[in-house]
Amino acid sequence: MKLPGPGRGSSRMAVLTAADRDAFVERGFCVLRAAFTAAQAAAARRAVWRRMTQKAGIREDDPSTWPPGYDIEERLAVPEVLACFTDPLAHAISDLVGPGRWRGERGWGFWPVNFSHGAGDPREVPTTGWHVDGNWFRHTLDASRQGLLVIGLFSDVEPGGGATLVAEGSHLRTARVLAEHPGGLTHLELFEAVLAEPIGSFTELTGAAGDVILAHPFLFHTRGFKRTGPPRFISNTEAGLRAPLRLDREDDADDSVLERSIRAALAAPPPTFATPLRCRF
Repeated sequence: MKLPGPGRGSSRMAVLTAADRDAFVERGFCVLRAAFTAAQAAAARRAVWRRMTQKAGIREDDPSTWPPGYDIEERLAVPEVLACFTDPLAHAISDLVGPGRWRGERGWGFWPVNFSHGAGDPREVPTTGWHVDGNWFRHTLDASRQGLLVIGLFSDVEPGGGATLVAEGSHLRTARVLAEHPGGLTHLELFEAVLAEPIGSFTELTGAAGDVILAHPFLFHTRGFKRTGPPRFISNTEAGLRAPLRLDREDDADDSVLERSIRAALAAPPPTFATPLRCRF
């Protein structure tokens, strides 16, 4: 199957490389390095600190006010945050979902700030909290509500520093489960079906402030344990689609990378995982 480029009739150069697109198909995610600058990330962090102080009295200069974790479940529509959703990031999203197929809503939504979550947990990796996003819709193979999971790093995230943890290849199992349920599944039904068997190949999504991970909507992930470093700032948002995915085209040259990834998952043998563990939501 031919690897989709930026799309027919498009003169724009692709932001992502062929290796990036292959990683998305096979591993369930790829990384756009330096999607925004470290200075932009620092300005956005200051805005998040201000909002946490307003909402919960969490102050940057007083670690005694820091909880293990704090979530800001809102879009921060302030200039220093909006500036971090850059043109290269928007183009990278289009590289994966197809030109003109993304709704084009720029901004950063959910902000899970990790201060010390799981610092004293003896487990090597968490076996709880595993999920895909999207509790606001019924999950189907072609759902348009969440085209991609977009994770922006607003601080440097080192190993052990509370990175999001993903199960590489779990998107392949999710696709196969959804194919068996054409009527769709609720959020919890999907979790139960995918996590009925062990998952593994666990990977921390580390990187530098300004990096953005573009993840498959079917990729299972959870909050990692934070055992070192300063507070970890990330933001999660979705890149919803204008229309449901098309998985029935006779000419696959028009497939987006996202559509190709689902076709590949259904055609391949069931995925296997390194160091598998029984996990749950």
